[in-house]
Amino acid sequence: MCSKCKCHRPWWPFCRRRILMITIAITITVSITATATLTARAVLRPRKPKITLQDITVSSLNVSVTADNQTYLLSSTFLLTVCSRNPSGNPRSIRYDDLHVYVSYQDQQITLATRLPPTYQGRGGVDVWSPFVYGVSVPIAPYNALALNQDMSNGFVMMKVKLEGHVSWRPGIFTAGGFISVDCPAYISTGSENKGVPLGINAVKYRLMQRCGVSL
Repeated sequence: MCSKCKCHRPWWPFCRRRILMITIAITITVSITATATLTARAVLRPRKPKITLQDITVSSLNVSVTADNQTYLLSSTFLLTVCSRNPSGNPRSIRYDDLHVYVSYQDQQITLATRLPPTYQGRGGVDVWSPFVYGVSVPIAPYNALALNQDMSNGFVMMKVKLEGHVSWRPGIFTAGGFISVDCPAYISTGSENKGVPLGINAVKYRLMQRCGVSL
């Protein structure tokens, strides 16, 4: 640096000012870039939608074991009612492009994923989905099978309804998108503790009104 700037003693004040100006210019550029990035992120990123698991109807929930006693199988059928609301204070419209829902127990997926129809929500918009989700003879871990049987005997089963997929939003003329993950606890009472409403011979409906966790 000194050889290029000829930073001998008489010229040192000039070189020092030059280095200082370059440093200030770099600092200003970085600050402007960071501010612009954070502003764009705040503008483009929407408020999280409010999603509620209103109720779950359980038609079947049975654990079986294969003839060789080596594999545990779970068959289940659920009818879900899930409500999504775009907050009225959110100036951005939201579109659910490719959203799937399934049920899990002890962090293991126990049903197939059901695809929800593409949905557009304007500001303050509300949509209700009522998908069937099911699994037939789904292999589950032995410890999960034993835990589920124990939970059912105790009269209380905690499952999770999960929604995952792609969501896009449009603030003004811009369009952005990302991955959305929704986690809805589903508390089901069984046996003598059953607080559900019988529907037909085997189905029981549980009204939950459970707020879901949303990650964008």
